[in-house]
Amino acid sequence: MIDRLGTGERVYLSIKTYLLSESALRPGERIDVPDLSRRFGASATPVRAALHRLVGERLLTALQGEGFLVPRLTEPDLSDLYQWNAALLVNAARSAGGEPAMPPEPPTGDGPIAALEDLFARLAVRSGNVEVEWAVAGASDRLHRPRCAELTLIPEFEDEALELRRLAASGASGGLRQAIVAYHRRRLRLVPAIVRSLHGLSDRDPRRPAE
Repeated sequence: MIDRLGTGERVYLSIKTYLLSESALRPGERIDVPDLSRRFGASATPVRAALHRLVGERLLTALQGEGFLVPRLTEPDLSDLYQWNAALLVNAARSAGGEPAMPPEPPTGDGPIAALEDLFARLAVRSGNVEVEWAVAGASDRLHRPRCAELTLIPEFEDEALELRRLAASGASGGLRQAIVAYHRRRLRLVPAIVRSLHGLSDRDPRRPAE
């Protein structure tokens, strides 16, 4: 029984990492269960269990007769998600008060998106509210693919993340909250370009967002 639970968790984590960071699937495209079984050396049973778990996390959609799909993404959907993430992080920063307790440098070797998500996770922990921690983790999972699109649309992506970390490490709670709001406002202005990018459509001038 213990070995089966370990296998199920391994398959779940492998599939989640693949779908969020490595696959080229577009919103609305179908998940190929036999392909995942071959890719991760697992039978269809743990693969389907992992996919159902991802449906529960709103990272996949299950439709009768269509199987599992990458969720379709609209501009209102993405705008709502950015606004929800902003509200969570502003609340976390306010709850943490002026306590620094934040490494000034991001973890090395994982790339700018992982560094940003590490920062947001640490901010959530500082809130002292486990529900905020879970909500921020869930929002980061759902925003991971949009953040991959952000990398091509926002040349200053890494600089923005470093500035947020600097403010968090300094204990400047008010400045951090303002920076979090500004960070998300910029992405809200880019929602149409991000959605187009995720669907594989070009944008006329993706590297010049409105200020």
